Amino acid sequence: MAYETTLSAGGPANFTSPNTLYEAEGVGITFLSVDYVGGNMAGETTFPLASANTAGLQLVSEAIQAQGVNILGRGVLANSGTEMTFMVRSDSLDTISSTTTVAAIQAAIQALNANAKITATISSATAASRGLSDTETQAD
Repeated sequence: MAYETTLSAGGPANFTSPNTLYEAEGVGITFLSVDYVGGNMAGETTFPLASANTAGLQLVSEAIQAQGVNILGRGVLANSGTEMTFMVRSDSLDTISSTTTVAAIQAAIQALNANAKITATISSATAASRGLSDTETQAD
């Protein structure tokens, strides 16, 4: 890109954002959006080995990782404590087979509803994968 001499150094014309998705690190990332569908997870903050039965958030993270998916980051609870977004490695998601990783994650999260360490009802939880663009939906 050419330097614009009519603007001071660092001016807005000297920098442009590419109009394409860009990842600087060596791994692609996908955002995994989990909707607990009415199950408020705001109180599910206990460690699973503690005596309390409110370990839902940690157990959901472990359920995702048990499917072979590396969690790189996690967002906050949104929508009145019923939704959370996880940043995961794209290369750990199988999007080709008839039973995709995202479908397996959804089933694993729903199965946690029977766990005595969770008080929130998450039997109808859903999971969906999204790319870097908030409007891009990847095939599940």
